Amino acid sequence: MSKLDLITHFYEYNEWANNRLLDVASGLSGDELSAGRGASFDSILGSFAHVAAAQVNWLERWVIGRNRVSTLELQKMPDMAAVRASFLASHGGLREFVGDLTDDRLEAPQEFRDSADSRQSYLLWQMMTHVANHGTYHRGEIAMMLTGLGHSPGDLDFGFWEAEHHPQR
Repeated sequence: MSKLDLITHFYEYNEWANNRLLDVASGLSGDELSAGRGASFDSILGSFAHVAAAQVNWLERWVIGRNRVSTLELQKMPDMAAVRASFLASHGGLREFVGDLTDDRLEAPQEFRDSADSRQSYLLWQMMTHVANHGTYHRGEIAMMLTGLGHSPGDLDFGFWEAEHHPQR
């Protein structure tokens, strides 16, 4: 499997896993979503908002070379409607971006300016792997918080997704 195929799979999985958690969380009250639960971004809402904001900002870094708004500012989402809208936009943008990728592009250095306006450069495949992995980490926290409220999202592992979506492999 090429890096391009792997990145494509990671981003298909990323969208599926995000949507699965969003669907489970849709049954929670505003208080349940915003209550502090000790995760990296404290609440279910805060954790979702962070993942969505990170996706938006990394996509902007890859497309225009910088993010227009800092992740800390962008993740200040008031409710799940704002979170869903951010995921919807970022998933669409990521699908388009991944669809236009080539193996050569993945192997090329990508320069960008981060939220602190510092110049950075990494190979694109490294950054894209980081973003997919970052989402997995925070989805694990969200899944744990949902499960603690009696709303387990079930199995979110990449292997389960792969078996369901690509059983011939």
